[in-house]
Amino acid sequence: MNSRIQHSTKAELPCIASTAGVSAPEKFDFWHDVVSRNLVDLDYSLVDGTPFDAMFSGTALDAINVSRIKATAHRVSRSPASISRLSAEALVFNFVLSGRMIAGQDGRTATIGVGEGVVCDARRAYSLHFDQPFEIACVRLPHQALSHEVAGLQRITATNLNATTQLCPLVFSYLSGLLQRAGAISDTNSRRISNSFIELTAAMLSEATQVSPVPISDYRNLALIRIKDFVERNLSNFDLDPTTVAAALKISPRYINQLLKAEGTSLSRYIWRRRLEMAASDLQNGGLDSLSISTIALNNGFNDLSHFSKAFRERFAQSPRDYRGLKRERSS
Repeated sequence: MNSRIQHSTKAELPCIASTAGVSAPEKFDFWHDVVSRNLVDLDYSLVDGTPFDAMFSGTALDAINVSRIKATAHRVSRSPASISRLSAEALVFNFVLSGRMIAGQDGRTATIGVGEGVVCDARRAYSLHFDQPFEIACVRLPHQALSHEVAGLQRITATNLNATTQLCPLVFSYLSGLLQRAGAISDTNSRRISNSFIELTAAMLSEATQVSPVPISDYRNLALIRIKDFVERNLSNFDLDPTTVAAALKISPRYINQLLKAEGTSLSRYIWRRRLEMAASDLQNGGLDSLSISTIALNNGFNDLSHFSKAFRERFAQSPRDYRGLKRERSS
């Protein structure tokens, strides 16, 4: 067994792990192995070249897994690739103990501060961005434990739960107590505690969904989520266009544009915007400094580099080269 990680032979919680003593080139691979086996499969990248270090501790309480993660600044993504590697019918709750987090899913982003929480659905792509050292408490629970009790879960992913429900601080307090005592809880009590936590969480999410705005309708909103999810998973495909999306989802291009009109855009403009935003993110990612600007453009679905440069300048008021250079100036 690796001396840097302690866990059961079945690679299940309880688990205590740290990147301390792991060589820099191997840290992300080591960390990916720890978190994917004990929480959910995720991809990682550095923020402005900040050296990466992290600690993980967690345990299972019947149907739920509770864990604590402390790490330096980095980005996390539940990407299409990670979903295909290891599917997860699970909801992941993250509560910030120190630092801050920016969570994104289903076309929304939310900044989460100390004492606040957010939920993400591991069946779909999501991202977490930590721009400073942080500590979070995480809970992973089966989707089916809540899906029948809470309608409209897709409306509150990547939203600050503290802003929509008064029960979030109560769940946070309950979880803090679990983290302190989880190792001493017997198997008999684990089931009772797990059921109590699930019931409390269901009440919190029900309250959040009741007050969350429904921009169109649940059905139309779900259609929008499917459209945006398909776009996110296929941004690198040069052939991605409204016709391709419509054919894959069996939705007419006209109806797709009607849905997006409520957000002040069209499918073509949305695809272009997301490609440009992803390219900009890659240019700011210190872990991708070895890639040329043309490679980043191609990786994000642009096959006309002059058109990419022109569109990028119009969107960000800078050339891609100057945009990348600004990031280097700030980090120096």
